[in-house]
Amino acid sequence: MTMVRVALGALLCAALTAPALAQMPPGPELTCYCLKQSVDDANTDMQTKQSELGAARSRVVSLDRQLAAARAQMNVNDPQAQAQFRQLLAQRDAAFRQSNGDLIAASQAATAHYNQAVANYNNQCAGRPLPPPPPGPLVCH
Repeated sequence: MTMVRVALGALLCAALTAPALAQMPPGPELTCYCLKQSVDDANTDMQTKQSELGAARSRVVSLDRQLAAARAQMNVNDPQAQAQFRQLLAQRDAAFRQSNGDLIAASQAATAHYNQAVANYNNQCAGRPLPPPPPGPLVCH
């Protein structure tokens, strides 16, 4: 009978502590996997924003070339040529504003976020080998 009581006591204890264990923070391995995932996600976002900025800057360079060519061939006495040049200049100015406004701010913010994610990972996980990833999808908070 004493063995049964000990066994029941052990089961009761396990049942009572299971919810507490489920609420415990993840172990260092899981934390490092989550931080690595954060670095990877931030890197993808940063590269996307930098590509968008690069494309906008390339558009400005292309329009600058078109303006230079149009300027060299323009008949200043032709009102239609002047209107076409002004339209091209307006396109270039709009592209320049876009490449120097929100796109720069978004790229800078994404770069800062990536740098912070790398710093967080390095502070907590640098030099620590990661074991094999846990089975199933990784759930990070």
